[in-house]
Order: sequence, then structure tokens, then C-alpha cells
Amino acid sequence: MSHAPRRIVAGLGADGKSRLVADGPVATLDLGPMTIAQLWTGALAARADSTSPVERATGPFRFEQMAEPGYAFMIAEYAPGLGRDDPGMHFTETADHFYVIAGEVVLVLEAEEVVLRAGDAGVCRAVVHGWRNDGDAIARLVTFVLPATGVY
Repeated sequence: MSHAPRRIVAGLGADGKSRLVADGPVATLDLGPMTIAQLWTGALAARADSTSPVERATGPFRFEQMAEPGYAFMIAEYAPGLGRDDPGMHFTETADHFYVIAGEVVLVLEAEEVVLRAGDAGVCRAVVHGWRNDGDAIARLVTFVLPATGVY
């Protein structure tokens, strides 16, 4: 890894509003021909069902799935101008993990905003948030969403 990736974490501030609770480089483990940067880890009360039919796991995205007891691994694209008038502020009881693979996107929180660029990673820990693309290019994120305990 040529440099330590940037990781941001959105959580609740002392005022009860969503905000950045961490922003900085991630420590890396250098194993010679391989380097590992652990972006986030946590305990789970269940395991993924590897015996489930492929057809059940590969359907199109539905907003309702965010309230179901399951996880989702997705790629999201934000077109230029998305969220300029309304960043789509929302709350789900999920831990949203994301990695920006192209472009630039703004994570909008209740108390502040943060610009994320290709190579940045983050976690929204079940807090109110939205997205905006102020740039001229598509922003592309890999996202992994897990059910989570609420912080409110």
C-alpha cells in the first residue's frame, strides 16, 4: 500500500447530532509482499448463510431491505449535482461501510459535512446522514451495509 488510507467515522456528538467522531489515516500491517489496512471490525451475532440460493442474494436493491435482518454489498453511483437541493438526509439502524473508488462525494451529517475522495473509506454508525456530489464526475462507492444497534 503506497500510503495509509483515510478513514472517517460518523457517530453521535455530545449534542446528540450526527457528526464525525474520527478522521485520519489507518494503521497498516506490512507483511512484505502484502499490506493490510483494517478499516473496521466488529462482533456479529449471526453468520452469513452460504447455502442460500444465489437467486435470493442477487436481486435488485430495494429500500425496504434496509429494515430487514440482512446485509447488503453494493456499488453506488452518485451523478454530478445529486443532492445539491436535497442531500436525502435519512436514518436507518445500519452500519454503512463505504469505500470511494472514483470521484468525490460529500457526506452530509447533521452537524457538519466531509468531502471524500477516491481512496477514502468510512463508516456511518446508525446516524442521520445524506450524500451530495458537488463535482463534475460520477462518484462511485463500494458499500457494505449491516443491521446495527441504534445509537439514538
